[in-house]
Amino acid sequence: RNNGLSGTLSKTVGDLPLLEELDLSDNDIKGLVPSEIGDLSELVSLRLSYNELTGTMPGDFFANLTKLRLIQLHRNRIRGMIPPLIWTEEKAHLPILSNYTSSFIADCGNPSDFEVSLKCTECTMCCNAQGDCYPNGGTDIQKMGITNYTYFSLVYFASFASISLILVLIMSVFNRKKYQHLPRMSIRQLSEKDHKYALHSLGADSVY
Repeated sequence: RNNGLSGTLSKTVGDLPLLEELDLSDNDIKGLVPSEIGDLSELVSLRLSYNELTGTMPGDFFANLTKLRLIQLHRNRIRGMIPPLIWTEEKAHLPILSNYTSSFIADCGNPSDFEVSLKCTECTMCCNAQGDCYPNGGTDIQKMGITNYTYFSLVYFASFASISLILVLIMSVFNRKKYQHLPRMSIRQLSEKDHKYALHSLGADSVY
């Protein structure tokens, strides 16, 4: 973890059949998640978060990983759908992932960096494009049908503009009613009134 690693993950990672914990989080690893990780049947903990991993994951990625208790894939660029876990009777005797809020995390939150957000039906926690993470199950933003950051921004500014326009209209109506009882004077009446006021203030003999 946080070892300053870069480059891509080698497929030879699958040659470690007795490996129980794989923690490569907080590095600068790019490219695809090797499908060979799915051959590590003894793996209990898989941490690949905070890297630059891209692409999609094979549908049977977790088929042989029946001992997994911790999966952290968030803060990457993985797209599509996180494949489902394979539940077995053997695994049922182990701490079940769903009992722990942070046991299975991916970038399945909204707003998303992508037009179509990452799908993960079994994730216990989802992270979004703003770096916020929350228990999987739907937030207020998701319930509004907002699925990406651009759409969220448009909705926010459209709402702000609408509220501002309504306030301007209300103030306009209020001011019109406030001053409608005042007597109306023509431009000529106002000019004569101002002229008399000037003569009274300066004097009839003033050069002005």
